Amino acid sequence: MNSGLVQELFNLIHPKNPLIALESPLPERVRLLTSIATECNAQAINCYLWTLEDDHLHQLQINKGELTLRPVGEYQPITAKSRREHYFEVLRFWKTTKLEGILILEGIFPWLGTDTSNPDFFLTSEWIKSALINLKLYNCNSNKTALLLGPNAHLSFDIAAEIPTVIQQLPTVDEIRAYLPGILPAVYRSEIHDLAIAAVGMYIADIEYAVHSVITDNLTAVEKLSAYKISLLNRVYNIEFLQPPAIEVGGLELMQESFKNYKRLITPLAKAYNLRLPKGVLLIGPPGTGKSHSAKACSQRLGAPLIIVEWGNFRSYGNLAEYKLKKLLALADRINNIILYLDDFDKGFAGDDDLSRRLAGMLLTWMQERTSDVLIIASANNLDLLPPELTRCGRFDDIFKVDLPNNGERHEIFKIHLARFDERFRNGNPFTDEEWRRLLKETQRCVGAEIQTIVERAAATTFCQMFPQDTFALDELPPLEITLTSLLEARKNINPLAIREADKVETMRNKADLQGLPSSPVDSSVYSLGNVNIFG
Repeated sequence: MNSGLVQELFNLIHPKNPLIALESPLPERVRLLTSIATECNAQAINCYLWTLEDDHLHQLQINKGELTLRPVGEYQPITAKSRREHYFEVLRFWKTTKLEGILILEGIFPWLGTDTSNPDFFLTSEWIKSALINLKLYNCNSNKTALLLGPNAHLSFDIAAEIPTVIQQLPTVDEIRAYLPGILPAVYRSEIHDLAIAAVGMYIADIEYAVHSVITDNLTAVEKLSAYKISLLNRVYNIEFLQPPAIEVGGLELMQESFKNYKRLITPLAKAYNLRLPKGVLLIGPPGTGKSHSAKACSQRLGAPLIIVEWGNFRSYGNLAEYKLKKLLALADRINNIILYLDDFDKGFAGDDDLSRRLAGMLLTWMQERTSDVLIIASANNLDLLPPELTRCGRFDDIFKVDLPNNGERHEIFKIHLARFDERFRNGNPFTDEEWRRLLKETQRCVGAEIQTIVERAAATTFCQMFPQDTFALDELPPLEITLTSLLEARKNINPLAIREADKVETMRNKADLQGLPSSPVDSSVYSLGNVNIFG
């Protein structure tokens, strides 16, 4: 592995390019250094490694296929480091030494891409940049190459043009499939294809660790590898990675129909007609109306995993925000058949600052240029916070208004949540039409999240009434039967947002009306206000 990356790297080295940046994740460091040292050995090129951590120089050598480090006495670091530049004395050394080959410098990137108001940091950064440019000019006709190595090869604009950058991408399914037989026992050979698909999104070092630590038997190998990957991605990318869930949706039939069409658009037949998924789908409407639930429903319809990201969190990363977004988009591209859900999309633009605009620009560029089958879904409450360029045609192709649920939808939502506790609602309808109409009337302007809370509180109250004592012994659990009275009582303790913040909610709904397509048809249920017999 790493053969393509190493080939790309040496294609830049051979024209005597004295300065190159290489972005590679930390877990891949040993494998990468081994691959570079192996290629250097094959081409009779000396290879050296310097790290900021110890400020010593070592020559990389391959001994019986293993990587070894030999100290290089020609470089003597400054022991009494009274100035910041003394930590980077290796740059002066490499400019004038008679040693030739490749010098790998690890730990310099933080000084090359970060804007700061700290004068000491700024002066050190400028010194390093100047030293690198001088090194490039001084060694332009020599057999010396300085290779800057780190997990984030972000370079400031004033030096980016001087340093070509190579980025180690996540391995493809084919690369993983080719690598797995070398680390798996023969009993897993029939699982190679499924294991490779389950491992997409991880680097080879992570896959190797997972194979050796979590896979213990053939029957659950794929499930265990998938579970390990999900746990790893959640930690590394600060996301929520979900396999397609099994959920029920009350209402939103028009949106659900669009989700069905999306699934047809990712088929080979659709691609043969040059058809594609929407570049993005935007869900707009008041809080609690089911936008996040709709994204999960789309994951279920498409049979595609779901990545949930709090878009506003990127602002908290500061100078690393663009790097974090770039890595996340690269992950989505590599997994390919996936839904990327940007929750509370509007909150990421609340600051209206340069960082927000850069992040929006990066996302829009990716949406415009990507060729992967990644479906972007974003949710927003306040359209005023979104830059106009985000909502024009060609960016978010489908915009749905997710509104307050009508009577028929609230009836369906109630039944879904009641069936969780009361088995009578799973296969029947214990309430009369009049009881339902009374409940629906009392829950006007309640959203799905509030209906869920009403049902859960009524269920808890019913349970406490059934079992007033803390301890009890039963051979068989009696059924939990939730009454209309308990639901109405729970409703009294809920102050719906659409009533509490009526002005704000109506503003959201009106603006959503101007840009969004309806996600629900006109209520045609027996509980529709238009179906009430006022003479009855």
